[in-house]
Amino acid sequence: MSTFTKPVQLPVGQGIEAFHCGNTLVDGWAKNRSASARRRGSAVIYASYCDGAVAGFYTLCTHSVARENVDGGWFVRNSPSQVPTVLLGMMGVDEKFKGLGLGASLLKDAIENALKISALAGARALVVNPVDDEAAAFYEHFGFATLPGTNRMALKL
Repeated sequence: MSTFTKPVQLPVGQGIEAFHCGNTLVDGWAKNRSASARRRGSAVIYASYCDGAVAGFYTLCTHSVARENVDGGWFVRNSPSQVPTVLLGMMGVDEKFKGLGLGASLLKDAIENALKISALAGARALVVNPVDDEAAAFYEHFGFATLPGTNRMALKL
C-alpha cells in the first residue's frame, strides 16, 4: 500500500520535471513550465509525495470569468462583470500511483485551499478546464457542474 504525504506548496522555482501522468498537456506543463510558474506568479504548485517522488500535484491561481461568457445560472446571478474565482489549473497523478485514491485526496485539498482563498479575498467558485472527458467525469463525480455556454466546470464555494 502506498502512503502519500499531505500536499505541500513547492518552493519558488522548484519544478516537477520528472512527473508523468500520461496526459500530454499535463506532462508537458510539468516538464517545461512548472519551475517558472510560481516565479512568474502564474500558479502555486501543491505536490504530494510517495517515497521521495512526486506522486501527484495540482495548481491554484486567482482567476476571473467574464459574466457575459456564461449563459445564466447561479454563477452569474448577482455577480460583477468579472466573476472572481479560483482556478484549478493543472492536476495529475503519476502513472505509478493511479487508482489509489490520490486524485480524490488532491482535489479535496484543492477545494479546502480554494475555500480559504474565498474567505480571504472573495471567490465565487473553483473553476477547472477539464483536459478530456475522463477528467470531466472525475470532476462531475465530486460536484462540479458545467458552466452553461462554456467548456469549463465549476464548484460553488
